[in-house]
Amino acid sequence: MNSAKFLSCPGYIGSKSFQEEVLKVVQELKDICPKLKYVCDPVMGDNGQMYVPEELAPIYSEKFVPVADIITPNQFELEILAGMSIKTEQDAVQAMKLLQERGAKNVVLSSGELGREKDVMITMGMSETGEVFRIEFPRLEANFVGSGDVFAALLLAWSKKHPGNLQLACEKTVSSLQAILKLTLSSAEALAKGGTPDIGQLELRLIQSKAEIETPPTGIVKSGKLEDI
Repeated sequence: MNSAKFLSCPGYIGSKSFQEEVLKVVQELKDICPKLKYVCDPVMGDNGQMYVPEELAPIYSEKFVPVADIITPNQFELEILAGMSIKTEQDAVQAMKLLQERGAKNVVLSSGELGREKDVMITMGMSETGEVFRIEFPRLEANFVGSGDVFAALLLAWSKKHPGNLQLACEKTVSSLQAILKLTLSSAEALAKGGTPDIGQLELRLIQSKAEIETPPTGIVKSGKLEDI
């Protein structure tokens, strides 16, 4: 029986004091429950733009990375945490290794523009055993708000369901998330009536995607070990 407990703290943290309190809670809970698995979503920015004060970045790198059982940065955030530019899959692997060397057990690049085709994006992961995998999924031309939070929440749930199989947990996470985003985009485009959907129209259709969350659809993603694809 898998008796491990999983914890995912708030993604967006806008101040140093809040960040320090979250870290304190994580450390206290790990002291109480040594089997606790902490999923850290280091929300700092995306597409080259910071969402939070820059002073928070070193704290994520120096204090959150070492206590994270799973950490889920996007490509921009992984660059910040690793202190290097990521232009290729090999760069991403090197960056994930750096985070593991600092203490993170499992590293997941939640989304990256490293696809081998223009209309493809990828998720990559490095498990605590050193296995590296990549997952391809279609690029959707829209800016969604909250998709990173959903990714971390789904990954937490599927990691609990499939302990020791990070790749499968990520496959199910990405499949469900892509189904949510596709439904959201199609609904938003219908509301926009030929125009560009606004942020309100692009609110994630989570309730409407209940079935896809519970049972991730197949055929959306392409997954395999890095050397196999």
